[in-house]
Amino acid sequence: MKGQEFKILFKQDRAYLTPDNPLTLIQAGLSEHTPPFKSSAFWTIRVLNYIETEQRLFCEILSYHVGETDFPFNQQSIADKLKAIRSVTFRHIDTSGLLNTLHLNSPICIRPEREASVDTPDRPRYAQNDAWAPIKKTIGETFSMPFKNIHFKPGYVMFEKMFKAWHRSVDIRIDNSYIKEEFDAVKNYFANVLNTKKIQVTATIEMENDEIKSVSAQSSEIDRIDERLIDDVKFEYAKAIKSRIREVDKTVFTMDEYFDVFGEENLKASTLYNNEKDFFEDLLKITYTKHYRHLRFLSSKHKHEILKLRFIHKPFSFIFLYEGEKNYHLVWETLDTEEATYTWHVEKDIPALKNALKKIEDVINAIRIHGKSVYVKSTDGSSFDRIRHDYSDLADGFVKWKDELESMLV
Repeated sequence: MKGQEFKILFKQDRAYLTPDNPLTLIQAGLSEHTPPFKSSAFWTIRVLNYIETEQRLFCEILSYHVGETDFPFNQQSIADKLKAIRSVTFRHIDTSGLLNTLHLNSPICIRPEREASVDTPDRPRYAQNDAWAPIKKTIGETFSMPFKNIHFKPGYVMFEKMFKAWHRSVDIRIDNSYIKEEFDAVKNYFANVLNTKKIQVTATIEMENDEIKSVSAQSSEIDRIDERLIDDVKFEYAKAIKSRIREVDKTVFTMDEYFDVFGEENLKASTLYNNEKDFFEDLLKITYTKHYRHLRFLSSKHKHEILKLRFIHKPFSFIFLYEGEKNYHLVWETLDTEEATYTWHVEKDIPALKNALKKIEDVINAIRIHGKSVYVKSTDGSSFDRIRHDYSDLADGFVKWKDELESMLV
């Protein structure tokens, strides 16, 4: 225990090194004529010597305080040893510090002046200027922190923590190179994938002369965040926005537009997905669909370099661009509803293609209101075709569907 810093707490006529093992004021090194303390008080002390045969601590007083406090971590960790202490004596008691802690009500902190005339080998001096060596101590604590209080930053997470042995807020940082600042918008999804609302943290603070010199912290939950876990977060997020209900005027979206409308605020699609193909792959994993093979085929043929893949929220579906020898073909296929495949044929002209895409958005809105049969009857058949799915034999049905589709896409 030699060299450690503790607190001795005073409540009326009792002194405490541990919560449940009081000493009398005489045992605490005070005179038999010392009156009870008027308010709760404590002294910060440093152990100069531990006389085990007498079960006694010989200490110096670093500061005098009026007010409530808690025992520091290092003191709590050796509470069993401190319970055996039968007396505490001090090298010197500052009269002003004693009287103020005895009689005052308001919180105070008094630091006694250094005793220049007293020298002791228990407290080292610098050889060059005979100044006191710096007072160093370590504060260690293990605690839990709610995910909602954690902030994601570039390459790390951070949060504030009030430590019992310091009584001030400290910024805690835990490094992880996989973390992006933009993940802060979806940190609740990280909590869901990690299956916890809190992380467990072990933090260590190195101090010198009551100034923080370094702070280090670790968390097994934060350490688990890697590429695989982030992929799981992406998948959970894709499921969430697919099922999200929002009333909007727009029907057909690019991936970026879809995230802006149905995603979390301040989260761009590029934060989670490098391209629309990756987002499409996650959407296919969400649920087994009878159109899985059809969508996989259409995705392989889609001309991303000419037109971005289009997403439709209700019914959840996609518009693909197929390039034939003579024409462009826009193909509408749903993810998990039993709808026919709709195709529109457009001349190989970019302005014409863009115009056709706008018309398709109007068509989908009209189908929602008036139904499919009204639209199908209204078409002349020259620029539009519909392919029904055969669900009686999924394998053979896909082959028939593919053959019929390719015969149209010339």
